[in-house]
Amino acid sequence: MKNLILILILNLTLNSCAQEKNCTDFKTGKFVYAEKNRPEKIMRTDNLQIEINSETGVEIYTKIEWKSDCEYVMTYEKILNHPKDISSVIGKKIFVEILETNGNKIKVRAKSDSMDEKIEFIKTE
Repeated sequence: MKNLILILILNLTLNSCAQEKNCTDFKTGKFVYAEKNRPEKIMRTDNLQIEINSETGVEIYTKIEWKSDCEYVMTYEKILNHPKDISSVIGKKIFVEILETNGNKIKVRAKSDSMDEKIEFIKTE
């Protein structure tokens, strides 16, 4: 009986310490990269993301398809003002999983054929 009570107390303690993700708070809004050397600003609606680099003028448009509250797929639709021909990326997908949320910060894992990165963003609006 003592073991059962200890297991219940341990289970309750562990569950109360686990951070709950608030993924839906990050489905739309304006964001910046947490990394200081990334000047891009990001605007996201339910189904579109626009990323604009204020230094280079490059604009990246991606369609967003939400698979669950914490997972979505981004598909490149168009890229403007890039100095090279990167038309080969149009139609390519990035699979994104929200790993953590903390206040106005979000950490994601972004995977594609050419990358697998953990990236942190700050929601500004």
